[in-house]
Amino acid sequence: MKEKIGGIHLVYVMIFFSLFISAIGSVAILKKTEHKVWSMVSAVFVNIIILLSTMFIMYNMNEEARIFGVDDSESLTLIIAIPIISWVNFVLLQFVNKNGRQVN
Repeated sequence: MKEKIGGIHLVYVMIFFSLFISAIGSVAILKKTEHKVWSMVSAVFVNIIILLSTMFIMYNMNEEARIFGVDDSESLTLIIAIPIISWVNFVLLQFVNKNGRQVN
């Protein structure tokens, strides 16, 4: 069995990192601007930037993928994770209290 360096564990770490960063950024934008649409759009763009750049870095580091065009490092999981993480961010934004007051 071939053992991967970095492998699928790096993919999951980057997915959770993207979720964490985009959630913090979208909540900060929501609290400053009070526009939920802008915070959702920012969450999607942050996810796209982080996960696509990670995918391209992993693809360029894989010698076999550059020669044969076949990627065996599960980097497509990063692309599939973009809408899922964005949806999780949208759900999290529903629970953010914009005013800083308790809702009765």
